[in-house]
Amino acid sequence: MKKYISILLMAVLALVCLSACGTSDKPADAGDSEKLSVVTTIFPQYDFTRQIVGDKADITMLLKPGAESHSYEPTPQDIKTIQNCDLFIYTGGENDVWVDDILNSMGDQKPDILRLIDCVPTVNEEIVEGMEHEHDHDHGEIVESEIKDRPLSDFAGDFQSVLPYFEDGTLDEYITEEAEEHEKSFAEMKQEFLEKRKSDYNTLSIKHNTVSFQTSSETVSAEYEYLGFQPVKDDDGDVTSVWYTFQSKDPASGVPVYLAFNDHGTGADVHEEEHEEHEEEIAHFHLRYGNENIDALIDEENWAPTFYAANAPSEEIKEAVAGHSHEHEEETDEHVWTSPKNAIEIVNKIPALVCDKDQKNADAYEANSADYKEKLEQLDASFREIVDSAKRKTILFGDRFPFRYFADEYGLNYYAAFTGCSTETEASAATVAFLTDKVKEEQIPVVFTIELSNGKIADSICEATGAKKMTLYSCHNVTKDQMEDGATYLSIMTENVDSLRAALN
Repeated sequence: MKKYISILLMAVLALVCLSACGTSDKPADAGDSEKLSVVTTIFPQYDFTRQIVGDKADITMLLKPGAESHSYEPTPQDIKTIQNCDLFIYTGGENDVWVDDILNSMGDQKPDILRLIDCVPTVNEEIVEGMEHEHDHDHGEIVESEIKDRPLSDFAGDFQSVLPYFEDGTLDEYITEEAEEHEKSFAEMKQEFLEKRKSDYNTLSIKHNTVSFQTSSETVSAEYEYLGFQPVKDDDGDVTSVWYTFQSKDPASGVPVYLAFNDHGTGADVHEEEHEEHEEEIAHFHLRYGNENIDALIDEENWAPTFYAANAPSEEIKEAVAGHSHEHEEETDEHVWTSPKNAIEIVNKIPALVCDKDQKNADAYEANSADYKEKLEQLDASFREIVDSAKRKTILFGDRFPFRYFADEYGLNYYAAFTGCSTETEASAATVAFLTDKVKEEQIPVVFTIELSNGKIADSICEATGAKKMTLYSCHNVTKDQMEDGATYLSIMTENVDSLRAALN
């Protein structure tokens, strides 16, 4: 929630800046008005651009040297800098969602843009064996030993079925998006949701140990007794959800004999903090019911009627349903520049944009671009030579893994603690143990970290295995010293050449 409030505030600040700056195309604080002005978010596009324009344009990098790119948030001055430039180059994707708000707030005064993820084919972040990943609904890892019994009163309140919102068109926009993502027709997708969320009850009320069910024609009630909880595990034996089960004390009353609730909670004290973080969510749960037996309900794979707080407005439920699903969507891997081949494709896109705005220097830009691409081709050849002659084709990271495009380009296998855009810094004992075992089993000589990392996970693995810790640079940012010493994408990636050779031999 804090991030989205920040985005809203930035958009408001952009409007304030627009008002304050008037209609001038290039205010005095934008730099030398005779030079082309280019603003970039992070180091790769900053360096690509400066290799092409040299000293004939002003280039600004918003991310400060040494800062973590995944936690960057724009300042009012950053917004003004973007507004006053001729060309704005950014990565795109989940970490740059703030950009659209800023650019939209600028209206006709927004600069021309280039997104790196539009320059090359993209892939999704990949969860490989042993890797830490977000669990269902972001309510934390479910540890079986910490699951506690929960009374029916934990689910107390008045609730409404989400089914009518799928039926009456309220969620049509969401259904359309899901249909496109899953390559289905709208009708097919809608029918699937109607089946998954089907319910015989429009509303229900829970008070103490009594549940009252309302259909279109009647209300039936009964008291229930607690039967226990049943964890559901995936193929790896990890608990993915917990169902809390109850049995009616008066089946003759017309209520379902068995109930199974799932609200993603475990009742464990260790998860209280996670629940506090989600207290702003609309109260809801999934409920399965039937008269056969509890096992039949738990074994059901898809059917899970969902109920939201009865007083929640339709618009809030609409937002909650859409947001609920997006938590599970795969994210585009944004680290497209880690492949030198992709870097070449990105560099191919920049000259046309800067030449169009600064034709007097077009020849220099084109010449610089051609020379730079030759160097990138040589870099690519160096990596290929190493991989082709290597003893192994596997790299291992005790860290995040922002090298999906690099690994795909050179046919490398990999293991890592986290995905490239993960905000996690500490891995579970199971993940560390898995990576440690892999180093031993495959006799991997090097455990990688990435720049600006604390390296603690890699240290643990190296201490247990005798492997050497090395840094493989993703180039998302450089330190202040590196910037002052003139570090470039090429110089940093050339260091990676030697590191990769050590890791593969």
